[in-house]
Amino acid sequence: MSDANDEKTNENIVLEYVLESSPEKVWRALTIPELAANWLGEPGDGETSPAYEMVDEEPCSRVRYAWRDRNTDAPDTLVTFEISPAPGGHTHFRLTHSASTLPRMAANTNGVLMARAA
Repeated sequence: MSDANDEKTNENIVLEYVLESSPEKVWRALTIPELAANWLGEPGDGETSPAYEMVDEEPCSRVRYAWRDRNTDAPDTLVTFEISPAPGGHTHFRLTHSASTLPRMAANTNGVLMARAA
């Protein structure tokens, strides 16, 4: 990784990097569960380790995960990964961890299920 730019605001933690891999490779690493586990860790149960699940995605551009840790009193937060092409076949990578919390959905909600990346 190179060209790091880290920023913390009252609401968000923002990390920006230029990665030496192609956007397609980075996209696969963020959205294929087995590969995402290499970056994010194995998704836990929220009790013994943080749990995360994909909540939405814009192919080859943005993916968002809900993040929970039941070992703290903190509610679920949102982690957004944004990628775009950079010169030389590299990838501009931006991670935003929002301090804003996600609303909890009722277990019996009849809403549309979110699509999962393959």
